[in-house]
Amino acid sequence: MKKLSKVMLALAAVCSFAVVGCNKSEGASSGSKSAKEYQGVKAQKDPATKKIYDFGGMEVTIYDWWSNPDAPPASKQQEDEKAFRQWMMDTYNFKVVQKDLAGWNDHPTEVANYCITGGDDARVFVIDGRSAFSGLKANLWADLSKIPNIDWSDKKWNRPVLDVMKKGDSFYTYAVGKPEPRHCLFWNKRILEENGYDPDVIYDMQKDGNWTWESFEEMCLKLTKDTDNDGIVDQYAMASFNTEFTWAALHSNGGSIVEMDDNGKYYLNLESDKSMEALNWVNKMFVNYQLPQGEGAAWDYFKTAFTNGEVAFYVNQEYDAQPNGLLANMKDDWGMACFPLGPNGDGKLFTLNGDNMFAIPNCYDQDKVNKIMKIMDLWTTPTPGYEAEDSWKDGYYAGFRDSRAVDETMQYMMDNSISWKAWLIPGLNYQPVSWDVCGGRDPQETVEARKNELQAALDEMNQ
Repeated sequence: MKKLSKVMLALAAVCSFAVVGCNKSEGASSGSKSAKEYQGVKAQKDPATKKIYDFGGMEVTIYDWWSNPDAPPASKQQEDEKAFRQWMMDTYNFKVVQKDLAGWNDHPTEVANYCITGGDDARVFVIDGRSAFSGLKANLWADLSKIPNIDWSDKKWNRPVLDVMKKGDSFYTYAVGKPEPRHCLFWNKRILEENGYDPDVIYDMQKDGNWTWESFEEMCLKLTKDTDNDGIVDQYAMASFNTEFTWAALHSNGGSIVEMDDNGKYYLNLESDKSMEALNWVNKMFVNYQLPQGEGAAWDYFKTAFTNGEVAFYVNQEYDAQPNGLLANMKDDWGMACFPLGPNGDGKLFTLNGDNMFAIPNCYDQDKVNKIMKIMDLWTTPTPGYEAEDSWKDGYYAGFRDSRAVDETMQYMMDNSISWKAWLIPGLNYQPVSWDVCGGRDPQETVEARKNELQAALDEMNQ
């Protein structure tokens, strides 16, 4: 995604990758009893040599499209991580740096070119839906299941990322840390209160299991009205991002865009009963309760409408709640909830998982791949003092107006991050489905008109 999300930024602080230029004595002395231990963390030994790992000064560069390796630590946690990682570099005799490869637009091309031509350096690439499955099909990624001395059952690994591109027992991407919270609903507390609701009522409905399509629609009906009695609606309940609303609605009802059959082949799932029920509901919600786009208004008018206090509800992604994000300076108070539950889903509040992934080029020999991944395994060791189960929350509180958004809503998201495959399949242009459905076109007609094009992309992937 072009916009930097909180976990993309946190990867530099939690999973992957600040680099410093301190000398050995500084790194080893920072809280360590000796060069073999750092605040209770003992240096790991190579099972083959029975000695502490020594990578002979190997330098690994992690390439993404946003990092600045010279950026100073932004928090005490990042300062502590910086010192810990310096100790690791000194102790294991390696170096790691993470930096921007070629910007957002050119990143996939540069990654593919390198994986095909190779090089003498050692690289790890951050990839997303533009490269993931297409790279797998082209055999660009190393098989991580073949690497020895990695405990893939460790809870530090992001399980949805390990599982999203599996072939039998083989897998090709990894990530570290809690899944990123994404699709969600924000609400304006002032508007709810002015219309007779407790401003925190949605938190209570989430907690009691009553935050559903039905309860959400009831609120939208009450908040959409003709305030001056001229026969024209002038107060709408919501201004939401059509794509994010649609995909969340599909999965909340047990539907999806794409599924995989028992033979590992992808197929279109938009015409399933659960998916069609969701698309029909989305169509109704946007036709009846979505603030229309005014003449000459920007495509993302819905963002301004919510931040200006014109509507009560706004569905998008959690990154809008970053300390410097869209909602930081909003005058009205606001809260954040999971997307409401559909009638035929599994009854679990959720978020969709679209996390960035890390891959090692398949152009290296197996020994080099083994060394790179072991360095990454060591590099992603949790910083001493930040291993607590709830430590992930510390980086989020500053972005919200209340703690319930983190302690409750985001906890539900972390507990149930759903992997979805559609965003990873190259050439699968599914966005127009949401545009048409939210624009008022009949959902059945919409899917019928788009399905051949979508299936063609899946057939190409299945070859």
